[in-house]
Amino acid sequence: MILVMESKTPPAAGQARLDQLPARQCAVVRRIETGGDDMQRLKTLGICVGRRLEVVRAGDPLIVRVFGSRLGVSASLASRVWLEVCTPDHCAMKEERAA
Repeated sequence: MILVMESKTPPAAGQARLDQLPARQCAVVRRIETGGDDMQRLKTLGICVGRRLEVVRAGDPLIVRVFGSRLGVSASLASRVWLEVCTPDHCAMKEERAA
């Protein structure tokens, strides 16, 4: 069963899947396209909609930093996590706080 936490619309400009991000890239989770045990696993790791994270190492498994902790996430699971990518002149988290 696949559960979409946000609307299943095409990715907006500046959005990418977690497994597509390079190392040292930060982003904010915008939607997760999975359910059941996988959704629970992501929540337990602290990866949920609205959470800021940084890719420490790309590959399989990916290493991401969430709340200062480094976590390993399989590329398969990471491919279900959609993020808004932060750029030097635009931090997705700052934009969200201003709204």
